[in-house]
Amino acid sequence: MARANLAERLEIIGQIFEIDGMETLLAKFDKTMNNVKFNAVVIQIESLLMKNNPELAEKIITTCRGIPEAKLEKMNDSEYAGLLRDTIITDVMGFFASSPRSGGQP
Repeated sequence: MARANLAERLEIIGQIFEIDGMETLLAKFDKTMNNVKFNAVVIQIESLLMKNNPELAEKIITTCRGIPEAKLEKMNDSEYAGLLRDTIITDVMGFFASSPRSGGQP
C-alpha cells in the first residue's frame, strides 16, 4: 500500500511543526527569497529540530527515506546534515507544498 506509513509521517511532521520557535522560522519563507536565504532558513530549521528533538530528526529520515538507523549512525556529520536537510525540504515542507520553490504546487 502506497500510504502505509502516511499516518506516521503526518504525526512526525506535526511534531516538528510544534517545536517552540519553528513557527517563527517557517514564517520567514516567501516566494521572493533567493537560494542563499532559503538554505539559511532550512539550516536553522534543521538546527532547531536537532537541538530540541534529535530522535525525531532521525525518525523523519528513517520513515521518509527508508534508511536504517544503523546506517545513519555510521554517517559523518556532513552526510547526516545533508540528508536531514534534503528530508526537511522534500518530505516535511514539500509534503504541504510550503516550499517557495514549489510555487504552492504539490
